[in-house]
Amino acid sequence: MRSLVRIGLLTILGLMTAFGLYFVSQNPPVDDTYYPKCTLHSVTGLHCPGCGLTRSVYSSLHGEFAQAVAYNLLAPIVLPMMAVGLIRASWRTAFPSPRQRSLDSTKRQSSRFFRWYPLGVVVILISYGILRNIPVYPLTLLAPHELTP
Repeated sequence: MRSLVRIGLLTILGLMTAFGLYFVSQNPPVDDTYYPKCTLHSVTGLHCPGCGLTRSVYSSLHGEFAQAVAYNLLAPIVLPMMAVGLIRASWRTAFPSPRQRSLDSTKRQSSRFFRWYPLGVVVILISYGILRNIPVYPLTLLAPHELTP
């Protein structure tokens, strides 16, 4: 019974993800759209690390990878890695192996990678957010922009 519930939850998560990707692919992120606007950019004019993310996903889904990178450099790199990690974590949570169940949870979390990973992600995001707002030529390319044909 527990595995049936787990399979159901994974199926719902997969369907919600598929619907979200379909919705983004069918609705271009223009000024008068359903998508929320970035509050930081609206108030201060600064670009947060997530600015251009929806436009980047839309461009990626339509095969325009150069434009996706122009909107948000991290999105085409980080989002697939996050998707794979989420899928693996969901699968392991839903269907733990006998070896995984026998390991103590403190032993699993004691690896150096798991201790430093969250800090590394925060440092990268803060650095990216700062760098994309510096008005010097190579760094201005980090801000969301349209590519000229």
